[in-house]
Amino acid sequence: MQLNGPRIYSLDLRRAIEPDVLIVDPDTPAIEVMARMSQVRSSCSVTRSHPLSEVEASTSSLQSLKRASCALVMERGQLVGIFTERDIVRLTALGMNLREFTVAQVMTHPVITLTQSDSQDIFTALSIFRQYRIRHLPIMDKQGQLMGVVTPVSIGRGMQPVNLLTRLWYVADVMTTEVVHARATASVLSLAQLMAQHRVSCVVITEERGEGEGGTRGQGDTGNINETLPALPCLPLEPFSSSSCIPVGIVTEGDIVEFQALELNLSQMQAVDVMSTPPFCLGATESLWVAYQEMQRRHVRRLVVTGDEGELLGVLSQTSLLQVLSPTEMYGVIEELQQAVEESTTELRKTNERLQQEIIERQRAEVALQKANDELKRQVEEQTAELRAANALLKQDIASRQRVEAALRQSEAQLRQQTQQLERALHELQNTQAHLIQTEKMSSLGQMVAGVAHEINNPVSFIHGNLPYATEYVQGLLRLVQLYQQQYPHPGLAIQMQAEAIDLNFMLDDLPKLMASMHLGAERIRQIVLSLRSFSRLDEAEMKPVDLHEGIDSTLLILQNRLRPQGVSRKRGTLAEHPGILVIKEYGDLPRVDCYAGQLNQVFMNILSNAIDALEEDCGDRMQDASSEDSPDSSPQIRIRTEVINSDWVGIRIADNGPGMTESTRQKLFDPFFTTKPVGKGTGLGLSISYKIVVEKHGGRLNCVSAPGQGTEFIIEIPIRQGALT
Repeated sequence: MQLNGPRIYSLDLRRAIEPDVLIVDPDTPAIEVMARMSQVRSSCSVTRSHPLSEVEASTSSLQSLKRASCALVMERGQLVGIFTERDIVRLTALGMNLREFTVAQVMTHPVITLTQSDSQDIFTALSIFRQYRIRHLPIMDKQGQLMGVVTPVSIGRGMQPVNLLTRLWYVADVMTTEVVHARATASVLSLAQLMAQHRVSCVVITEERGEGEGGTRGQGDTGNINETLPALPCLPLEPFSSSSCIPVGIVTEGDIVEFQALELNLSQMQAVDVMSTPPFCLGATESLWVAYQEMQRRHVRRLVVTGDEGELLGVLSQTSLLQVLSPTEMYGVIEELQQAVEESTTELRKTNERLQQEIIERQRAEVALQKANDELKRQVEEQTAELRAANALLKQDIASRQRVEAALRQSEAQLRQQTQQLERALHELQNTQAHLIQTEKMSSLGQMVAGVAHEINNPVSFIHGNLPYATEYVQGLLRLVQLYQQQYPHPGLAIQMQAEAIDLNFMLDDLPKLMASMHLGAERIRQIVLSLRSFSRLDEAEMKPVDLHEGIDSTLLILQNRLRPQGVSRKRGTLAEHPGILVIKEYGDLPRVDCYAGQLNQVFMNILSNAIDALEEDCGDRMQDASSEDSPDSSPQIRIRTEVINSDWVGIRIADNGPGMTESTRQKLFDPFFTTKPVGKGTGLGLSISYKIVVEKHGGRLNCVSAPGQGTEFIIEIPIRQGALT
């Protein structure tokens, strides 16, 4: 049945999926799987008796433990079997020792599964439960991956409108009247055999009316408790005498699993010692809604149904509740609710229309009132016209005086405004001149760097290209000399003297090292040349997608000489060791960013140079502090971290552990010509130009975070695509 409009209640199958599932390998011992399902300790109590008044306050130790009712067996990501409490009860009834088997030998396979899709809902799972008489349905996604398990309990939780149908049904309509019952003296093993024979999940412990613990004959009254299941006759479920059977307790599949996990001798245990007593009972005339709430309040899966005199009438389980969830009836009720909501919505819409009409009428009345008010004002103005004419001369004198004063104020304001404009123009002119000078310097420097790099690159390429052949020739000559030494161990006197004169052995050992160092030096020169060309970026005057990490690395390579240990530095009149500056790179996975690569490299150069200057200035103080211990945090460090802020922005953070700065210094940091360096060491334009490059040229943000003694961090944020933000 297809409903018109969105559904009020969700029947989505995903609401009933339990994602937390116990998953084991096929080679796992069955006893271990059972222990993990029960999650009990061998030291916990087995006693299940408790007075009814204490149920809400506390439960027994076994009931308080969370356990799984099934385990899924998976091999290489594929579901190959399922192992449930019913399987454990069946194996227990057969007298099989679970220690001797793996879960693959006793599991149920193949497994009935359901692939989740938009067309599947909770009623699909209910149909499979009824068709195959199962209680666990694994749910797979479209890729064949396990999503979880659906059980009758999870369906009951997932059905939002559980009171839609349960209020219309009674316990007597859905309870199971064919109940497997046994007397209190029956062994636990015989109870397991009864569960396996009749494929039920519980056995009700009963006694005849007027009889105490002796019990009466029931279907659980087996003669030999040690007989295996195949030897037991399959007893048909026969009607019991409702007037004589009084329920005194109940034993479930979960109890059998727990007893097996505790490695108890089930054949020596009687039902009276382990049953849950007294059982949770309710009348057959109660509604299913009351039964459902009773299950939720007591945290049980089944209730015993009794008559007016306490006689056994049947059993109500979670599976019984699901029998009333017929798709046709469920969809019908939902459609009725949908229709009721639509009727209420229509009525509300009509009310809103009436309210809107009242608002329009009120607005019209306000317009009419405004017109009347305007007319009244006009009449008052006409009546006061003579008074205005009489005062016209006085007003003209006052107006003339006011005009003169206004002209004077206007002249003063214009003069003040022109002065401010002149000051701004002068300030902008100074900034522009400084920027042009700095740009011209950087352009000339870039051209010179590119030219030097080009001139160095040609001979270095020649040397680097010939070094492998030279190395090969030298190695051939060395092998030839070694071969001569082997073939002619006693050379002539002249050869021996010449070998000693040139120190042949040292030459044979040192010559390969010499060639290797030459190759390393040539390679180092090539890397420096490439970094210089990458830093200058003369061929990229337009905005292009650029790898920011490449620009940072090129800048660091140019500054490599300043990052190395500088020997000694004079600080406060003393000599102190100057350690190297450690650069920590925390690069994120940045995409290519649309930018002017050369200008951004200039920003990196300015910020990194200032960081190195601050660390060098602070290094003497740190090294002279004899009370401080050496630690990674005390050594000069520059930390560079890049990250993707969101889909449109990337960030570059450059932080040092230098002396930091005051708040007043930080606020003037990006002002032109502001510098804290001595005269002749800085122009005060580097950070000002960097700010214009980031903010004005790239539409980004440049911020500084610093405090005295806490170091300094510059935060650069740039849009990934310039056109996306325009």
